[in-house]
Amino acid sequence: MRVLLPFLALYRRHSLLISLGILLAIVTLLASIGLLALSGWFLAASSLAGLAGLLTFNYMLPAAGVRGAAIFRTAGRYAERVVSHDATFRVLSHLRVFTFSKILPLTPGGIARFRQADLLNRLVADVDTLDHLYLRVISPLISAAVVILVVTYGLSWLDPALALTLGGILLLLLLLVPPVFYRAGKPIGGQLTALRGQYRTDLTAWLQGQAELVVFGAVNDFRQTLNATEQRWQRRQWQQASLSGKAQALMILASGLTVTLLLWLTAAGIGGDTQPGALIALFVFAALASFEALMPVAGAFQHLGQVIASATRVKQIIDRQPEVTFPPPVRPPPTGLSLACGS
Repeated sequence: MRVLLPFLALYRRHSLLISLGILLAIVTLLASIGLLALSGWFLAASSLAGLAGLLTFNYMLPAAGVRGAAIFRTAGRYAERVVSHDATFRVLSHLRVFTFSKILPLTPGGIARFRQADLLNRLVADVDTLDHLYLRVISPLISAAVVILVVTYGLSWLDPALALTLGGILLLLLLLVPPVFYRAGKPIGGQLTALRGQYRTDLTAWLQGQAELVVFGAVNDFRQTLNATEQRWQRRQWQQASLSGKAQALMILASGLTVTLLLWLTAAGIGGDTQPGALIALFVFAALASFEALMPVAGAFQHLGQVIASATRVKQIIDRQPEVTFPPPVRPPPTGLSLACGS
């Protein structure tokens, strides 16, 4: 984890955009939860009101709330995508320029241990992988934590016990699921990064060395080695995709069990009301929508191993010191001001 600290410092340059992106993500999630919860309550309440409540049931305010939540959700999602990706591209642009500026002063002997294809892979692919740090780890984690607190506080006005039950389940999943999938995905992510670099390096060598390979009759052997590397790379990609599917399946299972538990608990009443009616739908749909905030977190930390491996490869370049260092140019101080006037 310590290898990520220098790269986290780069985000300070764009802290305003990053904070705005996280804020928009939180607003979007809350609008989505409000939309589903309010829609569920509205439909259930309308059904219970029946024809008898045709003149007395106020459907204007809930309908306006549903329309407003839908607008906030759509606009917030679009704005969050624009701001978050703009901030990420700015950070990656600065990181790529910074990395290249560290390569330029190095002598050929200083980068002799790196092959040209490997250097290009570190400068392009490994730097691109670092965008997962914000888009898939930092932003979803902070957003999920804030959403859990807000949803728990909001539902506590109706029934504190049920709200704390839902909030406790969500918080427990937020604390337990990411470390589990981080440990499961860390070796896969490290091997994915290494195999990606090895495959691209070998492919470049195979293309550049066609004449030598033909002369020595090693074209087929080299191609078989390249195919074997590609198959191992694809196998690791399949394993990572399988792990993502397991993470999503676990969250869907947890969502179903949580909804079942809330249905059982709300059947006895909500907030002292033994006939809660439509409030049951509100709690159930709020629980279903709250898991939308946890879905990205479940699979995000399995990519953290790949991010750490890429950060390590980039750091191996930027930490190298040039053999010859030149002092910065020193400007002579101004000696004074003189005026000359010619006749």
